[in-house]
Amino acid sequence: MTTADDLRIAYLERVAVSDEAGAVAVAVGALDAGVDPEVVLLDVVAAAQREVGERWAAGEWTVVQEHVATHISERVVAAVARHAPAPPAGADTVAVACLDGEWHGLPARLLAEVLTRHGWRVEFLGASVPAAQLATHVHRAGPDVVAISSSLASRLPAARRMVEACRATGTPVLAGGPAFGEDGRWARAVGADGWAPDARAAAAMLAADPEGPWFGEESTEGTPVDRTAREEQAVLHARRAELVRLAAAAVRPDADAVPDELADDLGHLVDFLAAAVFVDDPALFDGFVRWVGSVAIPTGLRLGEVGPVLDALAAALADSPRTAALLRGAHGGLPTPVA
Repeated sequence: MTTADDLRIAYLERVAVSDEAGAVAVAVGALDAGVDPEVVLLDVVAAAQREVGERWAAGEWTVVQEHVATHISERVVAAVARHAPAPPAGADTVAVACLDGEWHGLPARLLAEVLTRHGWRVEFLGASVPAAQLATHVHRAGPDVVAISSSLASRLPAARRMVEACRATGTPVLAGGPAFGEDGRWARAVGADGWAPDARAAAAMLAADPEGPWFGEESTEGTPVDRTAREEQAVLHARRAELVRLAAAAVRPDADAVPDELADDLGHLVDFLAAAVFVDDPALFDGFVRWVGSVAIPTGLRLGEVGPVLDALAAALADSPRTAALLRGAHGGLPTPVA
């Protein structure tokens, strides 16, 4: 009997050689053999895509290979979706959207397909949805629930704006994705009504209670984002380009130009710092700092450069006490570079 692991391995072999037709054949063949479509979507496609991300982070795959793999997975999800049943008459509606600035739309698409198979009428709004546009849609279409997705915790300020837009209409918000923390703590911080660790959990929560709030009897207002947090986050946003240049000069002063990979890493570092300030949680920034120094990207930020970058930013942001404290704290938790 073919297992989900067998299918994932076969699927990943096709993806690794950019064989879109072969990957589609693996998924559709599994459906024809009676494999649950949810298993194909989550235990084959999603699981393989996570492995693709791990290979990219380890330097085994290029970003181009990762992009091709994502494209193939999107095509496979579309092929599986053609086998989905129509929603029942009178089905509740869920709008599924990625946070503004979040361009990884595949996890949200997978959620949309899973919820469709659980009897929901799904409006998939796509990647990088601005809060104002979401608000317009919610006012016009009136979904029963909004599900927001993001893999990047740097987008948490955008999540807060989306939650506030939905709260103004009385529409509950269910959050999901790594952006909100392993235990959903940052979903609470931005005021979401609930958090699900994956698509299966989201479907189960909505089946048990379609209206929320899903955090139970505890307050769903989230941790108040105080004026200091908003002000310091706004400073980081406004000075982002300047801070990237300053940090690059601190570690590669002789470079004629800042390599694109280094600029990207430093930009993400500033964005994650801003998000950590916004939700007042050092763990958010500490986790990113540990990760970025371990990713093997040619000409990107190296582990031995992370400490000097944090020092340079702390000096430049001395007038922002919460931000400077986060930078100093992250410096203390850095691993020792291997010589």
